[in-house]
Amino acid sequence: MTRLFTALVPDAPVLDHLVRAVTAVRGDRHTSIDKWHVTLCFHGDGDDPVARTGWVRERLAGLAAPRIRLRSAAAFPGVLWIGVQDPDGTLAAAAEAVRWHAEGHVEHRAFTPHLTIARERHGELDPAPLIDYEGPWWTAGEAVLFASERVGGGYRYEPLDRVRFTAR
Repeated sequence: MTRLFTALVPDAPVLDHLVRAVTAVRGDRHTSIDKWHVTLCFHGDGDDPVARTGWVRERLAGLAAPRIRLRSAAAFPGVLWIGVQDPDGTLAAAAEAVRWHAEGHVEHRAFTPHLTIARERHGELDPAPLIDYEGPWWTAGEAVLFASERVGGGYRYEPLDRVRFTAR
């Protein structure tokens, strides 16, 4: 089943900076770099891509481009992630704009902006080696609507639409 989500994809220099830091402490034990993103919202399983595309475009229209940076590390059970610093709240505003409040689904979890860098099915992941990580500031010029589909033991992400932030 396909699941849709909206996310920001860091610019190449931001990803390169993070790759160097992660590789220095974890070697090659990280998630695929081409899947690195900051999720704004999951839209649910089986959502209509055409309808969701228009909805996301409408919700993000006129919003300011988030100026953010990847910073520090933490872990959820089985997930090691890098946090996102959002000093002016533009990232949180974009996440709230696309938060899905449709019948039958209301996102109850607090928005914790992050970029997943490693997953572990068994055992704990230690954020300590990356706790002081600070990436470069970057401006997310667009949000991407992705379709996520389970393939083998992982997921394939397909970009369906890109929505430019228009306000400065």
